[in-house]
Amino acid sequence: MNLKGLDIYFELESKDVLVDFLLSKGYDDFYFFPCSRYSAGALLINAQEQVSARREYGLFRLFLHADAAQTLADDIKSSLKNKSIKIFVRECEEL
Repeated sequence: MNLKGLDIYFELESKDVLVDFLLSKGYDDFYFFPCSRYSAGALLINAQEQVSARREYGLFRLFLHADAAQTLADDIKSSLKNKSIKIFVRECEEL
C-alpha cells in the first residue's frame, strides 16, 4: 500500500475553517498538534509575537493513499488560498 503522510501547517486561527473543510470532504480520521513557527520579525503580527519571535500554528497530519493526498492538497490550496497554509507530503509505511 502506497501511503503518504500529509502534514498541513496553518495559523492557529484557521483551525476551525480547516476542520470544517476536511470534514466536508469526507476526511474524519486525522491528528492535530499545536506548534509554533519561529521566524523573522516581519512575519510576526503583534508585539508579543515580535518579542518571542514565534507565532502560534497548528499541524494536521493525515495518512492517505498517494492520489488522495495530492487531491486534498490541491483542494486546500485552491479553496483556502487566502490562509497561511503550508503542506508537506512524505512517504510512510504502517508497521
